[in-house]
Amino acid sequence: MTISLIKTKDAITPALRAKLKRVQNPRPALEAMGLAVVSLAKRSFTTPSVRAAAWAPLKPATIKAKQKAGRSEKILQRTCTLAKSPRITKLTTKNVTVGSDRKAGTHSLAAIHQLGAPKANIPARPIFPFDKAGRPTDRARKNVLSAGDAALRLGEK
Repeated sequence: MTISLIKTKDAITPALRAKLKRVQNPRPALEAMGLAVVSLAKRSFTTPSVRAAAWAPLKPATIKAKQKAGRSEKILQRTCTLAKSPRITKLTTKNVTVGSDRKAGTHSLAAIHQLGAPKANIPARPIFPFDKAGRPTDRARKNVLSAGDAALRLGEK
């Protein structure tokens, strides 16, 4: 699963837009914005308040199977590889892409959990800070804008 943050008129404040126009290389600001999303995604595994939506609880049969196998009953934390996988996957002077390289066969494991897989009876358990329509959560929007603004202030000195 990849999620892109693209500079658009309605996604950033006028002040941040003006700063981006003044700098020769907006890459550091975009990287900071991407890292803000990565941070929220990684924190979503242990901090319910940063999730885009509440995670469905595990089914009793799943809990029983985890107990029998001697595994943790924590949701999406069997090996923690998915929790460690969010990262910047592409960075240019125009956009930053955040994603995960974890797969379940040929499918993106992050996408399966972000969106759910109704045919496989897997509920959505969003790890990235975006709602069902792909809009950033209020916290994500604030963190991304703050990170971009801070990176641009550093670049002005």
